Amino acid sequence: MTETLVKRAADATGPTGTGLRIGTAAYMATEQALCLPVTPAADAFALGDESYEFDLRAGEVVPAETSSWYPARCGNAFVPPEDADAFVAAGYVLGPADRERGLATEPVTDLPFEDLADGRPFCVRSPGRRETAIVRLVHAEAEEGPVTVVLSRCTRRG
Repeated sequence: MTETLVKRAADATGPTGTGLRIGTAAYMATEQALCLPVTPAADAFALGDESYEFDLRAGEVVPAETSSWYPARCGNAFVPPEDADAFVAAGYVLGPADRERGLATEPVTDLPFEDLADGRPFCVRSPGRRETAIVRLVHAEAEEGPVTVVLSRCTRRG
């Protein structure tokens, strides 16, 4: 009897195996269902396509609908909000006078990652012009992958 049970167990097919997909089809990203390499974008799909942004005021990642001030990511660049100002420093120091001069005379509308290489700082001024975030790109994965930044904020008094 024992030999028969062992033989049956060895011949049985289980819920796992090579080429099988685990997950609920309605929440499975296309690349996961097709056994293609899965990227962090699959997590956004699984979460119901919820969008998140790095809120400069909060200093953390929040759901996009609650974010009030953030640079969006478009491929390999940040894009500041339409009603905000941005400036990329020429060197690696970005003091208060440099920020104000740069925002007034050399504003930018996009921030390509290659321009921000090696921790070159950039600043984004809030729509109300009372706050400025100084950001340094530490690391960015290709296309829509994760991004690591260092953030400092300045608030204008008065």
